[in-house]
Amino acid sequence: MRRTGHSARVSNNIDRLVTVVLTVSDLDRAVKLYGDVFGLELHIDDHQGDDPWTSGRHAATSWTNGAFMHFALYETKDGTATTGAQIAFLVADIESAHQRALTAGAEVLHAPKPQPWGRSARYRDEDGNIIELTQSA
Repeated sequence: MRRTGHSARVSNNIDRLVTVVLTVSDLDRAVKLYGDVFGLELHIDDHQGDDPWTSGRHAATSWTNGAFMHFALYETKDGTATTGAQIAFLVADIESAHQRALTAGAEVLHAPKPQPWGRSARYRDEDGNIIELTQSA
């Protein structure tokens, strides 16, 4: 792997991350947190089938402005959930986003504070994952 600044290109021609999928213990509760609290426009669907990676009840959104990125929450099929992951979302106004999180009762790990890249706040979801909201400097 060759590194140039903060970006890296893996030798097998993988350019970047395009999808993040979390398996959640309670999809409705996760949709409330990620949708209502953090403002993601999630669409609930159920892909029938037996593919363990792409079938089942889920909520998802994709960003198509600039580089494509897909984010999905899949309801657990076997009782296990993703835990210990950390994801971050860029927001335009971190103070407003933090206030919405507080009003909705999100578990706050730290309020907005200065970081080398701007400001960030962190929260924990019900499965133990960390959600960072970040605002660029």
